[in-house]
Amino acid sequence: MEKSWTSASAPTVTLHASRLQVGYESTVALQIPAIACSGGVIAVVGHNGAGKSTLIKSILGLLPPTAGTVSVTYQEDASPYTLTPEEHMAFCPETGAVFSDISVESYIKLWCRIKHRNSGYYRSAGAQFLELLNIAPLMHKLGRQLSKGQRRRVQTAIGFITKPKLFLFDEPFDGLDVQRTSELADIVVANRSKTTFIISSHRMDVMERIADKVVVLKQGTVAGAGSIEEVCTTLAGATVQISGLVVFETAAERLKSVFPSAIISKIGAQLLLTAPQLQAEQIHAALTEVGGGSANLTITSPRLVDAMNYHLAAMRRQNLN
Repeated sequence: MEKSWTSASAPTVTLHASRLQVGYESTVALQIPAIACSGGVIAVVGHNGAGKSTLIKSILGLLPPTAGTVSVTYQEDASPYTLTPEEHMAFCPETGAVFSDISVESYIKLWCRIKHRNSGYYRSAGAQFLELLNIAPLMHKLGRQLSKGQRRRVQTAIGFITKPKLFLFDEPFDGLDVQRTSELADIVVANRSKTTFIISSHRMDVMERIADKVVVLKQGTVAGAGSIEEVCTTLAGATVQISGLVVFETAAERLKSVFPSAIISKIGAQLLLTAPQLQAEQIHAALTEVGGGSANLTITSPRLVDAMNYHLAAMRRQNLN
């Protein structure tokens, strides 16, 4: 059965896959029977080796499918048409990609000439992205003189300057400090009405903030897909927020003994207990044993970070059995 969903912000870009299979030599790295995914910012998450980079490279045509198809369509006022990597997409790989022996400015000019037939485009319409990503200090450096983070900033700026219909990011927040992470997230949010983003990331806190759709990959298959709330419920059931506790550590230890597979976290004056099929009566009984019987319980959808932690812990338990 095909998984399909639509963003509340009426996106125009849709990722399609049908009987998709992608492999490296004799190893199947990605296997998706069918999917149709639309959204302004689509997060692709999962464990290391889940198939996140493979999916992105397949969309770009860098890893052709061994079976089935993958495509991206765009629709505004007329009939939908298929996007091509060369004409409509931008890509920022995890390591960045800048030619080693030419300056950053020459590299930017090259892309402006290719995409806009104007090597000086970056001085006008593209200037805002160079400023936002603080590229000016790097303009006269050679590619080989840049750090990984600097290469990624340059490639990100070029991606925005090319004005793509679809921008694919592979781990864009890896290694960034809090300020740079926030700045890049703000740029994505500010441009989501003009460009759709597919972002592979381990940063669940950032993805929860900026994504409107999530695809969870597990060993090359889709483990969950949809809105953040839908995916979190699928992966981890529910979260019980516990407030009014006096002794947090004792309560957390008791809850862990009663619900050994649950994810327990603390935010401010609350304990969060995340797992499927949690029973309020059991929680109250466990808390009463340690003097927390007067605590207040509120059932909510799990945060993405807790849902993914539960999902990954369940995978580890399954692998041990």
